Amino acid sequence: MGSTFNLFRDLLVSFWRLRPHLRLGRWVLLSVMLCSLLSAPLEMVGVGLLIPMLLFLKGSREEREKLLSGQYGHYLRDFFPDHDANFYFGLICGLIVVALLAKNLVLFSGQVLTSRLLSRGGMNLRNSLFARLQVAPLQTFESNKAGELAAIFTVECVRTMNALDYLVLFLQRSSIALFMLGYVFILSWQVSGALVLLVVGMGVMAGRLHQHIKQRGGERGEVFRRLGAYLNEIFAGIRVVRSNNAQGRARDGFNRVSGELETVERRGTLLGSLLSPVAETVGVAGAMIILVGAHHFLIEAEKLSATSLMVLGVLLIRLLPMVNQLQGVTGQLAYNYSGVREVEKWLDTPQFPSRPFGNREFDGVRSEIRFENLTYRYPNGTLALDGVSFSVPAGSTVALVGASGSGKSTIAGLLIRLREPTGGRILVDGTDYWEFSPNAWHRRLGVVEQEAFLFHETIADNISFGLTDVSRERMNEALRIAHLEDVVQAQAKGLDTVIGERGTLLSGGQKQRLAIARAMVRDPQLLLLDEATSALDNVSERQVQEALDEARQGRTSVVIAHRLSTIRNANLIVVLEHGRVVESGTWAELEAKGGAFRRLLEATRAKPSAEA
Repeated sequence: MGSTFNLFRDLLVSFWRLRPHLRLGRWVLLSVMLCSLLSAPLEMVGVGLLIPMLLFLKGSREEREKLLSGQYGHYLRDFFPDHDANFYFGLICGLIVVALLAKNLVLFSGQVLTSRLLSRGGMNLRNSLFARLQVAPLQTFESNKAGELAAIFTVECVRTMNALDYLVLFLQRSSIALFMLGYVFILSWQVSGALVLLVVGMGVMAGRLHQHIKQRGGERGEVFRRLGAYLNEIFAGIRVVRSNNAQGRARDGFNRVSGELETVERRGTLLGSLLSPVAETVGVAGAMIILVGAHHFLIEAEKLSATSLMVLGVLLIRLLPMVNQLQGVTGQLAYNYSGVREVEKWLDTPQFPSRPFGNREFDGVRSEIRFENLTYRYPNGTLALDGVSFSVPAGSTVALVGASGSGKSTIAGLLIRLREPTGGRILVDGTDYWEFSPNAWHRRLGVVEQEAFLFHETIADNISFGLTDVSRERMNEALRIAHLEDVVQAQAKGLDTVIGERGTLLSGGQKQRLAIARAMVRDPQLLLLDEATSALDNVSERQVQEALDEARQGRTSVVIAHRLSTIRNANLIVVLEHGRVVESGTWAELEAKGGAFRRLLEATRAKPSAEA
């Protein structure tokens, strides 16, 4: 019983916390609650009229007249005077039908309103969750699989709304049950006391099952997320799976996770199936004991009339299935509770950035970008940058080189403002770059990364992604700079060609040049090239490099290079080791110095296949 109480307490607390995200609507919620409360007295009107109906059927003509003169009959005679007993008997039967009809109309209205409440709440919850994840720190997406994050929307949000649905149903059914219990108390406090003990006993018994059902619900959500993540990973990497003839391994992995889900669901279903028949058996057995006891101790002692006992029997027949249903609803609440907790957890995800962006406009670099004692430490404690300082003069190209793990991509992430510096500053013409508004900063920043991520949309949509005012002329100019005009013109639908998920209908070089076009359509004043050619073959690299050389003209550029041959003409080369700047200068200066850059060159020349 205590565990059931704790479950309802935790659920109510959780939904109270979720109310700003659900935004159910005050009037809709009040209407649902009103329908739930109205259904209880209407149910009792119908049950309450059973006594005069039974007395009419049982009694003689004199007893019927006596009944009509008593507490049950004078109301009828006041409203419908001068009629015989048969009329009043028909009237009572009609009132029972009217009460039942009114109750069902109220219940139907409540269900319609509940459906509207749940659909609206589900939409608002998903929107709120998506908005929260949009501003989550980057490590949230780096430490969780995309399929697991998608399962929050497709599984946990559904379970949360299921929990709310069952909670409304429980409140509705429990209000009717309490009215019935109150009527039982009016007829006989002894019977009502025995009934309360029976319900408590059933609750204690069901509470033990609820704990196990709740545990199975948590396990089911976890396995569902793993299954979604596995499917997302396998389908995204289907080329690797087939090229390595690993279909059998992929199938074995899927069968394993799917089997785990089947086991968890089977156990949960078994526990849920046990709850109803066990509760019903115990309830009916207890009700029979109560009726036998009432007959022996109350009827024979003339403390209760036979008619009242008949009504008590009817009430118990109606009440116990409802109690049994409440036990089943409680089991569903326990099963779906873990979904509510999971949604709560993700809605509590920290927001990025912890230090808010400013609202200054950014029109480009006029003097220089200054990286001043820049430090960054990853959430796991790893120090990625340790006091990095260098300058990027306006209109120049500065290249960052170094071995893997030296901190190059971390600098790129900080410059894009995907991460927040742990220490130090990035100054643009003396202004902390964090002071520029997100819209102003990213509108003037063009980014081309090592792997061009494209969406399953048209070429035009991919080029203008994030912008709302891009003309076809500007798109065509961006395509010209990216040396992609011929490729687009060769497509049957031109700019309106859908390129498939992640651009699967384009070659590697074409995807990279499309990413360049996406950067160029912004007419960026600051260009960041993060190993933009490292994953390409020699022919594709030459094509992309020509596009990049044209894109850099007249712009301030920061280039992260893996292939050193692509940065020979950089104005400044900064060499990084273990998150620190160890050398800087032009190509000729660094090569002559014979230090870290020279070692990188020699390592590259020792692997001819790595350089063109």
